[in-house]
Amino acid sequence: MSILTQLSQNFPQLDFKSNFSLSPQTYFKIGGQAEVYLELKERQQIIDVVNFCRNNDIKLTILGGASNVVVHDRGVSGLVLHLKITELIDLKKSTLDEQFPNDKKWLIQAQAGIKTSLLVKKVIDLGYSGLEYFLGIPGTLGGAVYNNAHYLKFLISEHISQVEIIDEQNKVKWISQKECNFSYDSSRFQKTQEMILTVEFALKKGNKEKSEQLVRQATKYRANTQPLGKPSSGCIFKNTPNTPQLKKLFPQFSDKQCVSAGFLIDQAGLKGVRVGDVEISKKHAAFFINQGKGTSTDLKKLVNLVKQRIKQQFNINLEEEIFYLS
Repeated sequence: MSILTQLSQNFPQLDFKSNFSLSPQTYFKIGGQAEVYLELKERQQIIDVVNFCRNNDIKLTILGGASNVVVHDRGVSGLVLHLKITELIDLKKSTLDEQFPNDKKWLIQAQAGIKTSLLVKKVIDLGYSGLEYFLGIPGTLGGAVYNNAHYLKFLISEHISQVEIIDEQNKVKWISQKECNFSYDSSRFQKTQEMILTVEFALKKGNKEKSEQLVRQATKYRANTQPLGKPSSGCIFKNTPNTPQLKKLFPQFSDKQCVSAGFLIDQAGLKGVRVGDVEISKKHAAFFINQGKGTSTDLKKLVNLVKQRIKQQFNINLEEEIFYLS
């Protein structure tokens, strides 16, 4: 029995699609088809479908905003579940928990499918502060938490109180910020089969005018430094830990813990280098651009070329920030 048949028979009310093109769903506009595709807006339906797939050994891929992923040219097998749950709740409840000892914080909860930029706008309108710099983060909240999204030195996890998940035993539960094992571009969710449903933030009372000024500053910085409006998955590589060799070569970063991968790619003279229709941005070398008909094969070849050059020139092993789906 096919996966589509199994799912359709058990969930006849849901709109499963077979051989669904994924490239239009992604920021990179690259990739093949989902064997089976489903969009869900209701929390309980998501829980039921996830449980069914796990109990019946159906491969399950969760898709959020698809901003930091690359879909393989041959597509993705199994079920691709696209989360569309977007509710935001102002709990109007403050906490003096030891996790936030310096100031009273106010709790809000947002579901994983809400766009990160929309979340920030709503939070500002509610009169809270803390997430302003993340307005320009593409994709949805679930992906931002999964990857612990950052803007310069600021991490979204710094404002998280707890996360509601479906764990690997199919139980729905809340885990604390500490249990999420957040670090730069990393969380426990990258190593488990747990699924993010809801995120609770602890935010300060804010000033809307000041918050909007911070947003304008961050937006202007991104516009000046990044190739916005081009099909891309953002930064391809994680920033790299600093080394004695890098400190000697680039003394301006001698007091920094990390060095930008984009800076190293630029220093290696790779801006504008192209494989097929995928090109290293001339504006920001950390970004790869799909110039029209790029493929995941083109991208992977370009990634390997960059990794080899950076290893040869700086003895650094670059690590991808993007995630490959197949």
